[in-house]
Amino acid sequence: MEQNIGWNLSRAALSWRHVVDLYMSDLGFTQSRWIAMLHLKRIGEGCTQSELANNIGIEQPSLIRTLNQLCEAGYLQRKESEHDARCKTLWLTSKGKEVLQEMQTIADQGRLALLDGLSEEQRKLLNDALLSIITNAQKMSSKH
Repeated sequence: MEQNIGWNLSRAALSWRHVVDLYMSDLGFTQSRWIAMLHLKRIGEGCTQSELANNIGIEQPSLIRTLNQLCEAGYLQRKESEHDARCKTLWLTSKGKEVLQEMQTIADQGRLALLDGLSEEQRKLLNDALLSIITNAQKMSSKH
């Protein structure tokens, strides 16, 4: 069974992302764009481009094109960091905040559909198990 956990975890994550992608396409957002927007919401406005890239788990140059597109569309704006003039911080525009609210509503609907059939207790156990796996992975990574 243990050898299937990683495989199933990966398949579940890909399936989850695919379903959210279908929902977000109704708003005209590609996967890279909605992921950037939702991660920015989660970690907070004023983060640097580098912090956002690290949070998403991609290299900063890979994120720059997406951020440029989001800025051009009027969802985000960049500002110079108060602490380091070499860094740009990211801020949602009013248009970005509005669409993010729609994205959250859509994501909530998708999440409920994906968790359909799981009791509240099963959801808590699943969340706790995933957090344990993440913590173990972080510990192992820090040792190397």
